[in-house]
Amino acid sequence: MPCRFSSTLTAMNNSMNPLGDLSPETFLADYWQQQPLVIRQAFPGFQSPISADELAGLSCEADVNSRLVIEKGGKHPWQTFYGPMDEAMFRNLPETHWSLLVNDVEKHLPQLVWIIDRFRFIPEWCIDDLMISYAPEGGSVGPHLDQYDVFILQAQGHRHWQLHSREVAEDNVVSGTDMHIQKDFRAEQEWLLAPGDMIYIPPGVSHYGVATDECLSFSVGFRTPSHAEMLQDFVEYISRGQPGKVMFRDPGLAVQTHANEITAATIDTVRGVLKQYLRADHPELSRWFGRFISDVKTDIVPEAGQTVEDFNSLAGLYSVLSRHPASHFAFRRHDNHALLFIDGDDYEVSVDFAESLCAHRELDLQTLAANSTAAEQQLLLSLFNSGKLSPAF
Repeated sequence: MPCRFSSTLTAMNNSMNPLGDLSPETFLADYWQQQPLVIRQAFPGFQSPISADELAGLSCEADVNSRLVIEKGGKHPWQTFYGPMDEAMFRNLPETHWSLLVNDVEKHLPQLVWIIDRFRFIPEWCIDDLMISYAPEGGSVGPHLDQYDVFILQAQGHRHWQLHSREVAEDNVVSGTDMHIQKDFRAEQEWLLAPGDMIYIPPGVSHYGVATDECLSFSVGFRTPSHAEMLQDFVEYISRGQPGKVMFRDPGLAVQTHANEITAATIDTVRGVLKQYLRADHPELSRWFGRFISDVKTDIVPEAGQTVEDFNSLAGLYSVLSRHPASHFAFRRHDNHALLFIDGDDYEVSVDFAESLCAHRELDLQTLAANSTAAEQQLLLSLFNSGKLSPAF
């Protein structure tokens, strides 16, 4: 496989329900984070808009997150290499039983973001990335489980899937592997997927997908931050700006029998301090969560194009702009306005402006501007100059 990349991508930007005959409401009620599902011809007539050679070329880029997993033929089973890749690695690969995986493809190739946009029946701020994997016959990353939701679309070739939902023992892991591959895997369900077919796998369900011929798979993954991550980030957020002169005090201190003892009374005082900040009705909870969930967890930054000096000039140049897939947009209604969140920052705007900006990937600039304040138009200009809004893909 030569290491090259061409820009001959074709966007199949057609509107469709990727759940087939199943409604989004039924899917969310009966399957989401509950049980796996196979949708035959979720993308009817799908043809991969990227080739294996183009994917290999993308994995060679310095800012691209990629992995190469070799089940057989490496120094040890399931040997993993991390990108950027180089051409020599592809020349020396075995004929079978290996996989190339590239993350955040839609952020590098915005032409492919339409695939992710088919899943907007789930809040867009939940979506993490589009990962594309290539494998020759026998290629796999081994039986394992993930703690996030994923839809896997078969784009080229065929892949045999096996799943089970039983609890996995801590010692049931192949030592020395990065993927926590299971030593003992016994399938409860299995399917063969063809191009256009798709499988949904909820968190905690063990899965094992093996290419039966040369195959490309597109995975749409969703963010599932841990409670520990959320708590740590919230504490850090509410700690900012706290005056250093507000100190821990214990005015009810009494003489103790043991000077080294931490008494129940002291713990009650500590509990009171924590209750003051760590409460479910904290006034900053919405602002924190919007910033937290919209913060991009990659180092990918949208590339800014030409700099435009004022909004009228921008409106004269472009009638349609697109929200760049490397940026995360979300909003929350707050009284008679909205908090708009973009990549971990927040802005107070009108509800109409926030809804219009987030309703679709592509924005009619004239319509948006007609109902915007001067400050909101200035925000649009700033977003364009930073690359977070760009000319339509």
